[in-house]
Amino acid sequence: MASQEAVRVALLGAGERGQLMFGLFAKKFPRLFQYVAVAEPNEDRRRRFEEAFGIPKQNVFPDWRDLLARPRLADAVINAMPDVHHYPSTIEALRKGYHVLLEKPMAQTPAQCVGLVREAEKQGRILQIFLECRYLDLYRRMKRLIEEGEIGRVMAIQTTENLGYWHFIMSYVRGFARRSADVVSFLSAKGIHDFDLITWIAGAKPLRVSSFGELSYFKEENAPPGAPARCLDGCPVEESCPYHAFKQYIRPGFPQIPMSLLRGVPLQAFIDGYVRYPRLRSLSAYNLTSTDREGRIRELREGPHGRCVFRCDNDVMDHQVVNIEYEGGILASLALSAFSVTWERTMNVNGSTGEVYSKDFSGRLEVRSFSPKSTVKRARVPFNPLFHGGSDGVVLAEFARSVQNALQTREVLTSARDALDGHLLCFAAEEARIHRTLVDMTEFRRRAEEDAGSL
Repeated sequence: MASQEAVRVALLGAGERGQLMFGLFAKKFPRLFQYVAVAEPNEDRRRRFEEAFGIPKQNVFPDWRDLLARPRLADAVINAMPDVHHYPSTIEALRKGYHVLLEKPMAQTPAQCVGLVREAEKQGRILQIFLECRYLDLYRRMKRLIEEGEIGRVMAIQTTENLGYWHFIMSYVRGFARRSADVVSFLSAKGIHDFDLITWIAGAKPLRVSSFGELSYFKEENAPPGAPARCLDGCPVEESCPYHAFKQYIRPGFPQIPMSLLRGVPLQAFIDGYVRYPRLRSLSAYNLTSTDREGRIRELREGPHGRCVFRCDNDVMDHQVVNIEYEGGILASLALSAFSVTWERTMNVNGSTGEVYSKDFSGRLEVRSFSPKSTVKRARVPFNPLFHGGSDGVVLAEFARSVQNALQTREVLTSARDALDGHLLCFAAEEARIHRTLVDMTEFRRRAEEDAGSL
C-alpha cells in the first residue's frame, strides 16, 4: 500500500482502551488510521464505536471470531480484548494476513508467547506489542544516556511501580485484572511493563529470577465492622473510607494529588483531558458502560465496581518484589505496590561512573556523576498521565507507519520477538513466587519453546 494512505484497521474490543485511547487517536490523526470494522460483545460500546467512525453495518460484529471468519476486511488489527482472547484471536488474525498491534500481555502462557512470535515470523506479518514504556521520552533519554556511556558500565537497576491506591482498586480489586483465572497474575497484568522496560534498559539476557508477594490488605478480614457487600447499600464508614465507590466512580473532581507532583504534567494534558472531557475526571470513564449519572449509579448497584473493596473476589497480589540477574553481572530489582497516592514509577540505574534516576509522573530526570568531581544534571520531562505519559499515541503512530511501509520490513521497537524476554521473565517470576524458588531462565525458555511446539 502507498505510504500516504491511512491504514485500514479492524478493532477487536471497543472497551476502555478501544473507545478512549484508540478512538481519540484515530479522530486526531485520520491520515494514519481509518477504522473499517469492529468486534465488541457489549452492545452499547459496539454501537457507539460504529457510529463514531461510520463503520458499515456488515463490518460490525459481536464476536471476534465472526470478524476473522470473513475475508480480510482491513490491513491491520488492533487487539484490545481481555487477555484470555489474545492468543487465539491473534494467531487467527496473523494467519488471515493481518498485521497486529496487540495489547499486553501478548498471551497467558510462556508457550503461547513463543507461539505468537513464531507465527508472526512465519506469516511475515508485523506483530507489535503495546508496551508503551519504551516510547516514553523519559526512558528514551535514559536509554540514550546509558548507551552514550554517561554512567559507565551498568551495574544495577532498581525500579518501584507505585500503582496508586485508586488505580489498584479500580483494576486489581474490583476490575478486570482482579483474578488470576483471568489475567494469570499481578505481574502479567501490570508488571509486564516493568519487565520489558528493565530488560530493554539492561540490554542483556536474563539469567535467574526470584520473587515474593502477598495479598495482605484487600480481603474480607480487613472489612470495617458493619460494611455491606456494596458501597451504596448504606456503608457506616462512607465518609472516612477512601475506597468508597461513589467517590471513586461518580463524584467528579481533580485527583487528590499533591501539587508538587504535578510539575511534570503539561497544562495541555489537563485541557485535553479533565477540561475537554469532564467524564475523565472520575474513574467511570474507564470502567462503566453508561455515560449518564443514573446509568452509572445503576451499574454500581449491580456490577463489580460497586462492591466493597474488602468483599470482592480478587486474588492477585497487592504488593510484590522481584529480583533478576542478567548477563554481564547486572542485578535488577522490581517492587510493585498498591499503597501509594500517586501512580508513579521510579527507576534508578547505577553505573560504574555514575547513576541516572527518574520519576515518571513528576517528570524528574537526574544524572549524577562520580569522580573526579561529582556533578548532578537535572531535567523535567513532560508527562501526560491520561495516556501513559503521552507515549500511547507514539506507539499507535509507529504501528501505522510500519504497516504503511511493510514492504520495507521496517522494525518496530516492541516487536513480539523483542518483547519475548520480558514476557518470559514475567511468567518465571510468578513461578518463583508460587514455589518459593530460584528460576533458571535458560531452562525456563527451553521448556517454553518445547511446549510451543505442541500448541
